[in-house]
Amino acid sequence: MDVGIQLIFQNTHEGMSDADMFRAETDLAIHAETAGFDYVQAPEHHFDPNYSMMPDNMQFSAHLLAKTSRIKVGTGAIILPWWPNPLRVAEKIAMLDILGEGRFMLGFGRGLAREEYEAFGVDMAEARGRFDQAAEIILDILDTGVAEYDTEFFKQSRVEIHPTPERGWRDREFFSVAMTPDSGIAAANLGGTMMSFVQLPIEQHAEAIEAWRARWREVRPNVEPGAPLLTDFTYCHEDAEVAEKVAREYLSKYYLSVIKHYDFNGDHWGKTNGYQAYQAGADAIKEAGLEAACEGFIASQCWGTPDQMVEKYKQRFDLIGELRCSMAVSYAGMPHDMVRGSMDLIGEQVIPRLHEMSATPAAV
Repeated sequence: MDVGIQLIFQNTHEGMSDADMFRAETDLAIHAETAGFDYVQAPEHHFDPNYSMMPDNMQFSAHLLAKTSRIKVGTGAIILPWWPNPLRVAEKIAMLDILGEGRFMLGFGRGLAREEYEAFGVDMAEARGRFDQAAEIILDILDTGVAEYDTEFFKQSRVEIHPTPERGWRDREFFSVAMTPDSGIAAANLGGTMMSFVQLPIEQHAEAIEAWRARWREVRPNVEPGAPLLTDFTYCHEDAEVAEKVAREYLSKYYLSVIKHYDFNGDHWGKTNGYQAYQAGADAIKEAGLEAACEGFIASQCWGTPDQMVEKYKQRFDLIGELRCSMAVSYAGMPHDMVRGSMDLIGEQVIPRLHEMSATPAAV
């Protein structure tokens, strides 16, 4: 089982400037290699420092690749509808792939926050069409080195990109964010390995994963799907009581930032083409109440002592099968020395056992 981290770049640290927070989070990303993680991912988010600030995760990936030597570096993910021309994205990916020499992990996403769509002047109801068209265009450019397209949302006269891509991505693994069964099917149609954030009981995520796998096997019967990637918000400590106290404190704060950023209290989901599936989740939050919904979120995450974390991941492995685990280790203003201590403990006592789990799950 590959184990990575997902950095959030959330600045709710009292008295800390954006610049200092960004440098501190980047230091954590670099430290992940020493701690024993297999990969680092960064999302794409804009305009809301209380949730996440990462305006260009491709630029960040280039920096991190230069600062490390072993660990893989990925986009978790590039939000394609926010980029006006897929050509520019394809050029950046081609460069990263060359410079990364096999360490760059490509990930695409559709985006979910209404305020980010509005700030970019992009109609959220067009998100699915923009994502589907942009993703296919980018994969075509990386396969051929040539950009030429005329679609509903994107137009480009013929031009070659340089440096020429060394090889395309349709014959190797890339990732596509999918938070619902519909998005899982879209990921499979594209040929992307499903990547998701844990927000619900793992049994509900398993349903979306199975929808993705089923569709994948329909459209690619001769190629088995890869291991899905799941991101948790985590904290590890040798004392179970301390681990729970810290996890509850910071996960509660983080969950409230999620509700605010994505406006999960709103009723716009059911009225927005391509996002209707999220209305059921928003309604469930309203019906259960914010406190109960927050408790459900906390309970769904992998945190605790090393033994507790390994057991939770084993339960997922037994339910889902082969998977990758990505850990969001820094969030909601958690002090960076605490984050680093958690990362080191995970590296020492969790990651080696998760690496073994893939090969011999019954022995872990």
